[in-house]
Amino acid sequence: MSRFKHTLSVLAGKARCITIPIPAARSITLLILVRVGSRFEAREHKGISHFMEHMFFKGAERYPDTMAVAGAIDGAGGSFNAFTSEEVVGYFVKISSLRKEIAYDVLSDMLLNAKFAPEEILRERGVIIEEIRMNHDDPMSQVSTDFHRLFFGDQPLGWDVAGTEAIVSSMTREDFLSHHKKFYYGANCVITAAGDITPEENEALCSKYFKFSEGGAPAQPEPFVKKETGRIFVHNRETEQAHFIFGFPSCAAETADEPKLKVLSTILGGSMSSRLFHQIRERRGLAYYINSSVSTYFDTGIFQISSGVNLAKINDAIKYALDEVQRVRTEPVTAEELTRAKENIKGHTDLALEDSRRVASLYGIREILFAKIKTPEELMAEVDALTVEDLLESAKKYLGPEGMKLAVVGPFKDSSAFEETFRLPQPLSGGYRLFSETFIM
Repeated sequence: MSRFKHTLSVLAGKARCITIPIPAARSITLLILVRVGSRFEAREHKGISHFMEHMFFKGAERYPDTMAVAGAIDGAGGSFNAFTSEEVVGYFVKISSLRKEIAYDVLSDMLLNAKFAPEEILRERGVIIEEIRMNHDDPMSQVSTDFHRLFFGDQPLGWDVAGTEAIVSSMTREDFLSHHKKFYYGANCVITAAGDITPEENEALCSKYFKFSEGGAPAQPEPFVKKETGRIFVHNRETEQAHFIFGFPSCAAETADEPKLKVLSTILGGSMSSRLFHQIRERRGLAYYINSSVSTYFDTGIFQISSGVNLAKINDAIKYALDEVQRVRTEPVTAEELTRAKENIKGHTDLALEDSRRVASLYGIREILFAKIKTPEELMAEVDALTVEDLLESAKKYLGPEGMKLAVVGPFKDSSAFEETFRLPQPLSGGYRLFSETFIM
């Protein structure tokens, strides 16, 4: 039995409305999700979804400027924010349930009546450009940008969500109006309320405030196309530490392999007791951070390993990390590791579900992306059903040399320093030669 009893309804303008009452809550999170993001953008408008996210906070009809928007939420003790990703944009307010109608009033005014005033576009353009520069100056952020561009090539999934300085500088009010009309319509939106609220209250407030035009079917992103790109990319920059990401093509979202890879990632580099953390940081002191993660999209995905290391030890760190990848491809994980990873994921989920914003995201994002809600219990059942054989099968399937790519940020002239290092250990007679040791198959 699910801890939350959610309801889903469709409003007059075809926007979907989800309610998740949370017993004992005294606040609500109102989250508006739109099926748009960098994957939906044309080349000449790269970054417009992110820029528009900023512009919605600049004023509309009932709340005509930034101070009016912020003052309404701040005056009720609430908090608000927004985010843009490749496949979804979200806007949320968390507020006392006694003042919840303010959230509906402010968010609906922002999203339905935005002015996109030219003077505000000019002002916010400078903010966006400084954000792009800030990310460029941060090696951890830059290596992620470089890795995605290397991994996906010159297509929407490989572009920076924030766009480029040149394109951001060229965007006009007409561009925003066109983008708004194209994506901000009822069937392309999901409105989720989680917390101290009933389905009847949420549906009534949504019907009162969110009068989206119906539009057509939900928007579809640009399809992923496999492109031939290089194997290694080096961003030559003077840094005190080298940052690298290497990764492998993985499964798409909502496939049977997704939970397998997420559990495998937890074992490999998802916690302080993971294999990578122990080998790279605790045992050898090569890095402050080392982790693995899985990113899944509509039609593709990435399994990646990230680290920041001593400049002189980067090849050692890469080799040891590749050793651990090869281990999970050739030896089953232990039953103890599998149990610990499952409990880690379930425990993190329990902690997340104490926050109404995370609850709203869990339900709303699955509905906007896949039109299919899975309860926390259903998601955990998928994890609980996994075996050590499942993980070994997935590791062999996805974590091989085909498509493996590496991005590095640091004071290195070119990729030659990594050409020999960045290879999975090759089989020898009767076993595999690893950088750290040899094990017998």
